[in-house]
Amino acid sequence: MFLKTTLILLAFISVVYSQTDDEESFLFVTKQTVNRFIVQGKELTIKYGLYNSGPTTVFNVNLNDVHSYPSKYYELLVGTLNPKWERINAGANLTHVVVLKPKESGISNSSHAIVTYQKSEKNAEVQRTYSSEIGDVYIMTGREYDRRFSSHVIDWILFTAMASPCIVFPFFLWFNSKRKYELLASKDKATKKAQ
Repeated sequence: MFLKTTLILLAFISVVYSQTDDEESFLFVTKQTVNRFIVQGKELTIKYGLYNSGPTTVFNVNLNDVHSYPSKYYELLVGTLNPKWERINAGANLTHVVVLKPKESGISNSSHAIVTYQKSEKNAEVQRTYSSEIGDVYIMTGREYDRRFSSHVIDWILFTAMASPCIVFPFFLWFNSKRKYELLASKDKATKKAQ
């Protein structure tokens, strides 16, 4: 009985140690836009999320997303499209935010970001992973955005100014006619009482 228990305990310990030696860290990378609508000349916020899913720290993490947002079509306002981190600890989350301004309207493709890292300081082998893709996005013009989503206060003021003569003039005519008939009716009543 003692020998059987000892063998089971040794087998369990060897399984636990073999699993922790074989487990390696892997980075999960997400990429998403914070904006609901992307408008030419207005700020566009891109958020990257990096998660170290393994039991060990990863080192020399480089994110590269310059190819998705070339300077010809986007102006970089805040952050960098090629950030670097010395390490990301086991089980840790990291968030990186970039603010851009689209220079042109139309369809734009925002493909995946490339992330390279090392699984340990001693291991010089570079691992590569890719973020999720945003895909094709429609960048609308500022005029189109204002037409669809602004409060249109000036439009309502102009509409009221143009529509008011069509309402006020007939009301004025009706009111004058009503007043004339009321005056005639009161004079008729007064003459009938006098007779």
